[in-house]
Amino acid sequence: MTPATPLPFEIPLDSDLVLRGLEYQQDGPPVVLVHDIGGDADSWRGIPLELTAKGFRVMNLELRGHGLSDGEADPERTEADLKEALSAIDGSFGPVGLVGLGTVATTMFTLGPDDGAPVHALVSPRSSELFDSGRGVAAMRAIFAGSGDDEADGFIRSIYQRLPGQNMWFSTGVDARGTDLLEANPTMIEQIAMFLRRYLTAHHLAWISDRRLETGNDPSGDIEDGQSKRAASE
Repeated sequence: MTPATPLPFEIPLDSDLVLRGLEYQQDGPPVVLVHDIGGDADSWRGIPLELTAKGFRVMNLELRGHGLSDGEADPERTEADLKEALSAIDGSFGPVGLVGLGTVATTMFTLGPDDGAPVHALVSPRSSELFDSGRGVAAMRAIFAGSGDDEADGFIRSIYQRLPGQNMWFSTGVDARGTDLLEANPTMIEQIAMFLRRYLTAHHLAWISDRRLETGNDPSGDIEDGQSKRAASE
C-alpha cells in the first residue's frame, strides 16, 4: 500500500552538515529524486507518490542549502554531497536509481556504479559549468527532454555520442522542461518507471541475494524517523 504520509530522513555529511528529505516507503528498489539548483522536494509535486505506487522506495532528497537541508546553497558541492548521500542510501537499501532535473541531472553524468548509482533517469539536463563531458562515468542512463526545449535539446545533441555507458534518449515535441515536462506527458513518467523496473530491479535482486548470503538475514535497512542508518552507527 502506498503510504499517505512520507517519513522524514536525515543523512549526515562529513562536513557536519545534514541533508534531509522525505522517504516514501515501499519494499522495492530505491530511487533517489534530486531537484535542480534553486528547487526543493516540492519540485517533484505528485511524482514521488506515482513512482512509489509503481513499486519503488522513493527518497526525495534536498540538496545543501535547499529546503530543510543544512548549510548554504553551493552548486560546486553537489557532486561530493550526492556521493556521500548515495553511500548512505546504498548501504541501507542497495544500488540506487537516480532521477534528476536540469543542471543537477547533468552533474549526475559524473556518478555511476562505484558511487552506488548504476541507473539514472535524467530529465531536461542542460549545460552546466560543473560538467566536463570528458569526466563522464559509465552507467545505464535514460534522458528525457522536450525537443522544443532548445537549451536542453542542443546540449544533449552536443554530448550524447560522447557519453560513456549505455544511454537512451526519449524526446517529445514540446518546450516544457523538468517536472512540467513529465506532467504534460504522463507517458514519460511511465517510461521512467519501466526503465527503472527493467534495469534497476536486477541490481536490487542481486544485492538482496548477496546480503542474504553474507548475513543469513533480511538485508533491508532503514532510513527513518529522521535518522539514517549511517547516523545510528556513528
